[in-house]
Amino acid sequence: MSVNSIEIKSGIHLHYLHTNKFKTTTLGVYIHRPLTREEATKNALLSTVLRRGCELFPDSRSLAKQLDELYGATLETGVRKKGDSQIININLSFANEKFINNSEKILESILALADSMILKQTHFSKEYVEQEKENLKTQILSQINDKRQYASLRCIEEMCKDEPNGIDRFGFIEDIDGISENSLYEHYKNTFLTSPMDIFVCGEVDIFWVEQRLLEMFATVEVKNSKYPKISIIKNVAEVKNITETEQIAQAKLCMGFRTMVEPNDANYPALLIYNAVLGSGPYSKLFNNVREKLSLAYYVSSNADYLKGIMLINSGIEVANFQKAYDEIIIQMEAIKNGDITDEEMHTAILGTINSIKSLTDNAVLMEDYYLSKLIAGNIIDIDELVELVSAITKEQVIEVAKDIRLDTVYFLKGSEA
Repeated sequence: MSVNSIEIKSGIHLHYLHTNKFKTTTLGVYIHRPLTREEATKNALLSTVLRRGCELFPDSRSLAKQLDELYGATLETGVRKKGDSQIININLSFANEKFINNSEKILESILALADSMILKQTHFSKEYVEQEKENLKTQILSQINDKRQYASLRCIEEMCKDEPNGIDRFGFIEDIDGISENSLYEHYKNTFLTSPMDIFVCGEVDIFWVEQRLLEMFATVEVKNSKYPKISIIKNVAEVKNITETEQIAQAKLCMGFRTMVEPNDANYPALLIYNAVLGSGPYSKLFNNVREKLSLAYYVSSNADYLKGIMLINSGIEVANFQKAYDEIIIQMEAIKNGDITDEEMHTAILGTINSIKSLTDNAVLMEDYYLSKLIAGNIIDIDELVELVSAITKEQVIEVAKDIRLDTVYFLKGSEA
């Protein structure tokens, strides 16, 4: 699977993932904004208000009816955090025309809808904005209520306190009430419509016709800065930060944040994938088999790397009394990899599991789009098949070299208030 990229104009690109694997086609529009305190909440709110209506279909009911008439097309919007960027995404999935006899031009209707929804908003309904403000509050609170997720978010917030990545993708609940339908619309006109955009089409289409249609749609759009927001990769840890907080919880959460020292376009990226797999990304990993299974020090434990930002988190649910033991054993397992204590079976299962995960991306159009979007931001396009080959060739020695550079940055511990 490879991507064919076409420049529509400076800062706006079309990317075609040609596949006959699906009976549906997807259109994904991704708008890049720097992740800042001033606009994070506005962007999150904007992503949901956009799907409530547009010039062609001015309310939720008429928009839903249009999607139904397009053979059950679906529309999803949201925000993602990638590196130091906040990305507003609009995703449409719809039937491939060749599987529907005597169909109207579905793709043409979808692009007309996208044009109206993304580029031709004339105002925002006060009613819809107020409703989505309440929904955004609920979304933010839901993250706080999920303590496993909350611990990860707090660890990143403390670890990246002086970096954009420390800002939550949904923004701040205390900023929501200050946003009106008018201020949100001004934000839409002045920032959203002048930002870099990546447009993905996945499926089987006449991509040259799509290109011409997009040239018409974006004829009057001018991107102020065609470059993606810059990602800062921290490669030094002066002092490990230790944060302990209390909540009304039964199970304590230990989250440890590390700097990997691997940049997103680094040649060591495939080796970091395998390092993460050996350490803690599956049931065959060292953390799972030792910290959880052998020593029963955690209810769950796993590692997860943010390859764009060069950081890695280890998350675990533990008894408060086991904090030091669990912490020590996690460090012991990391030291073991650094010292070359990796069995052939661990390498084999890590490589096989990673390859299966990479190949599974091709089973989902949105996941494929997300993969290539990350690679575009990294500035290093690696096709999925190419990445499989690189991962297949990773040696134990390469994993050890990656392990030697990883540095502990932050330890976040969330425990019960009575503990």
